[in-house]
Amino acid sequence: MIIVSPGVPECYDTISAALAAAPSGAVVNVASGQYRENLIVTKPVTIAAEDGPVQISPPHGCALTVAAALGLTGVAVHGNDQQEPAVVVTAGTMTATDCEFHGAAWTVVYALDQGSVELHHSRFSNPAGAGVVVTSPRGGVLDGCVLTELGTTGVVVAEHGVLEIRSGTIAQAEGNGICLNGHGQLTAERVTISRAAKPAVAVEQHSSATLKELSIQDTDGVGVYLASTAPTRLIDCAVDGAGADGVLIGGAEQVLLERCRVSRATGFGIRVAGRSGGVVRETTVDDIDGVGACVENGSRVEFERITAQQCTETGLSVRGGEQTVHGVRAERCGQIGVEIAGGRVWLHNVDVDGSGDAGVRVCAQAEATVQGCSVQNTTGPALSVADAEARFDDCEIYRSGADGVHVGSGGQLRMNRGRVRHCVGSGVVVMESGRAEIIGSELLDNTADGIRVHTTQAVSVRDCVARNNGGAGLRQMTSFTELSVSGFVSDNNKVADTRRTATARAEGSATSGSSSTTTAGEGSLKELASLVGLADVKREVTTLVNLNKMAKRRQEAGLSTPPMSRHLVFAGSPGTGKTTVARLYGKILAELGILTSGHLVEVARADLVADIIGGTAIKTTEAFNRALGGVLFIDEAYTLSSQSGGSGPDFGREAIDTLVKLMEDHRDEVAVIVAGYSREMHSFLATNPGLESRFSRTIEFANYTPDELVTIVRQQCDKHDYRLDESAAEVLRDYFTRIPKDGTFGNGRTARKIFERMVDRQASRLATATDASTADLTRLLDVDVDVAAIPE
Repeated sequence: MIIVSPGVPECYDTISAALAAAPSGAVVNVASGQYRENLIVTKPVTIAAEDGPVQISPPHGCALTVAAALGLTGVAVHGNDQQEPAVVVTAGTMTATDCEFHGAAWTVVYALDQGSVELHHSRFSNPAGAGVVVTSPRGGVLDGCVLTELGTTGVVVAEHGVLEIRSGTIAQAEGNGICLNGHGQLTAERVTISRAAKPAVAVEQHSSATLKELSIQDTDGVGVYLASTAPTRLIDCAVDGAGADGVLIGGAEQVLLERCRVSRATGFGIRVAGRSGGVVRETTVDDIDGVGACVENGSRVEFERITAQQCTETGLSVRGGEQTVHGVRAERCGQIGVEIAGGRVWLHNVDVDGSGDAGVRVCAQAEATVQGCSVQNTTGPALSVADAEARFDDCEIYRSGADGVHVGSGGQLRMNRGRVRHCVGSGVVVMESGRAEIIGSELLDNTADGIRVHTTQAVSVRDCVARNNGGAGLRQMTSFTELSVSGFVSDNNKVADTRRTATARAEGSATSGSSSTTTAGEGSLKELASLVGLADVKREVTTLVNLNKMAKRRQEAGLSTPPMSRHLVFAGSPGTGKTTVARLYGKILAELGILTSGHLVEVARADLVADIIGGTAIKTTEAFNRALGGVLFIDEAYTLSSQSGGSGPDFGREAIDTLVKLMEDHRDEVAVIVAGYSREMHSFLATNPGLESRFSRTIEFANYTPDELVTIVRQQCDKHDYRLDESAAEVLRDYFTRIPKDGTFGNGRTARKIFERMVDRQASRLATATDASTADLTRLLDVDVDVAAIPE
């Protein structure tokens, strides 16, 4: 037996001396104590603590260099050198049991060349760097180990390294919990990773991983980041609490997520981007502050039996490409249950229970086929189709808070064997420029009509039943619809059906001696004219509309069209109606046929700028694509060029550069409006040579005058059944005259705040009155004005 015990007769004073004397295969028993020596193992031996704590802690250099088989039991190895790892294994296998490893350099344990490690029930810490780094193809095993308080990453497998982790904990890593790159290979099972500052698991380049029963908790950023070309499998894994995306698949080509769960993530539960491919199967995303699961254009992933619960935005969002979804359930999502925004998508067995804006939305020129669909308890329409084509077969819709099926501008619907019941609006509504084919469907017990048609495009209704609806079974709102009806049963509806024809409408007009024609864009122009104040704005927008009208007429006449830009700068203080005018501008251009839909997509800096390299271009492109066919409204656009710091001017200018290119590529498909304070917007346009040429027209939004602000308060009164007494109007006029019109002045917002405060004060004034008349309940007096209490 070889014993190391300093000062004891017939024992070695140092471990180095014992190793030098030990034959191959010997066991070196070490007495309790601290040994400040650098050990080099060149023959197979075992080092074991004999009767108490043993610490190997040299002041400099690598504490333990292993070039042959080594066993360690109950030993603590502390590296104090800031350049050298505590343990380096170049050949043989180091097997450590119940040991402790602490480092002060870039890693604690480094296995390279032909070295391997088998680490059992041991602890690792290193405030300066990583825990274990493996580049050796012989790799090794971590079994039941704990890695904590790490300055960078817990476990790194790189180059051609191979490693297996059997249970264990990785906590408080300032980098990743586990990082794979190069051609590294990892198998991990029953590992808990918590409080990682960067993605808890990162699989990159050509590395591969099989991860089973991983538990990832409370990461500062992304939970799992997958970007490898090699196969990566996550099975029965859980991500609970991520400061960013729960699982981000960015460029990975062969991913499998099976029986996984992502909870409490921010942004996206699962996000598939960067031309990724794979399968997501039997997986749940829950309590997501954002979108549950999203696949972006260029990626192709099959979803099978995925569940999204309590997402603040959308449950499942498909944003382009060709995708297949077999079984999706979305429960209690804040905005949309399932969104198809571009691409060609096939969905089978969709179940949506509770959502805000819509149950299933198909938009952005998507082509969707949905077979087997159940949607209930939505706040908005159960099914929404706009600027897209959708086919719904065997769909059940129940208790929608609006219309059951809403076909918007540019939407094309084919619904076979649908059943729409107990909706607050109509069963099916087809709006202007929408098309629909409704076959073998039932419209039952809806509050309004069974089917309501506003469009002048083709609508076909075949073999359908409308029964017990609060309005008509079928109501045709315009006589110019290409409406075809056959085999339609309308029974026990409260209003008689209305079906018009072009001939009947013409005869009616002739009999009444009147006709009604509406010039394209006239309705929205009238709405613009009805806005309070904004005389210069109205004049500029009207001029723009007239220019666009003439350009279209010249084009139809075969003449060249003058160069003109639809993109605008809206400059002025907050609360001056910029967003309202932008929305009307889009509607007018759509009515003129210049834009396909005219919808408004409103964004700010946070919607365009990411905090990772390359992410800004992706976010900006996503926002831009959502606006195609309509208006992209960028509020406080100057912040894209005025920030500083890590996610400041560089990333902001990346958004500007991306925007300029997209505007050029899609010059006829979108109108972009940038808005903000006048001086700041002038500086913003100077940040990129392409901006001034694309935004050649600036519209100034002046502050409202005192009389206009009083008018806004009157409008609020009319809207809510109040009447503004003249005494109160005089007090308000005086207040609006005196109030400073600085950067904090809210214009229309200030007027609306004042109205809300007046209502509060009136309620308090009349609460104790027992004889208040109806007139008293509607009248707002001068005593109800408390301008000093209104925050600006």
